[in-house]
Amino acid sequence: MSEDVASAPDALEADPGPNEADLIQEFVDWVEAFIHDVEAVTDDENTRYWCSQWWRHPEAVTRLRALHQEYINAENENTLSGWFVYHWDAHSKTLFSPTGPFELCRTEHHFHKDQETYTPRLVTEAVPPGWEP
Repeated sequence: MSEDVASAPDALEADPGPNEADLIQEFVDWVEAFIHDVEAVTDDENTRYWCSQWWRHPEAVTRLRALHQEYINAENENTLSGWFVYHWDAHSKTLFSPTGPFELCRTEHHFHKDQETYTPRLVTEAVPPGWEP
């Protein structure tokens, strides 16, 4: 039995945990799932902005990374309601605002290009291989 106890710390040291690429992919997956499944934009007045190439906007990436980290904390602490009120609601006001990081994307990235086929869900495009925040 003492061998099992002695080998336990070695086992912990042998597992370095997720590498940076895995953490980046976890973040990307969270953004894409969260944006697709939770956030919807019904915007008849054109006052909310989004870019399917969100990863090209440093301010958005920074805000989304902060939101992701706080989301993980809120899940662990069972405080998701507070996360929505104090984190998501606050950041989403800036992220989607007409003066936020996506303000030029209606023309630059062709958002709402085909109004007839528009679905009020935010979509994302695949992050290019090797992308890092």
